[in-house]
Amino acid sequence: MPSSPFRRIAVGALALSLVPVGVAFAGGTTKVTMDEFTLKASPKSVSAGKVTFSVKNNGSDEHELVVIKTTKSASKLPQSGGRASEKGRVGAAKDIAAGKSKSLTLSLKKGHYALVCNIPGHYTGGMRADFTVK
Repeated sequence: MPSSPFRRIAVGALALSLVPVGVAFAGGTTKVTMDEFTLKASPKSVSAGKVTFSVKNNGSDEHELVVIKTTKSASKLPQSGGRASEKGRVGAAKDIAAGKSKSLTLSLKKGHYALVCNIPGHYTGGMRADFTVK
């Protein structure tokens, strides 16, 4: 049965009306792996929107993931007592035991973020990574 011009227009309009909804739910999933003393994110950038960090502690010490919106490089955050300043913090996954995983979902806007383990001494030991939201 051939489709009418009205039906094709209606279907096209419906499809176009759904585009902004899809954009609003952009984002993605980033895998974060950590051990003594590294923190790696893959991918290192995602689209703005709902972002899920799937965090795996491959180390033998407890770790955490703190997400900080900042214009500074992850390695250049102000620090005190072996910890980075958490100014601009948007969320965290705390108390990740050795060999365990946690998930953290945040609504992130465009910009630069620092991903850090901020247990005293861990940030200064190298547990940090730059992350971009486009």
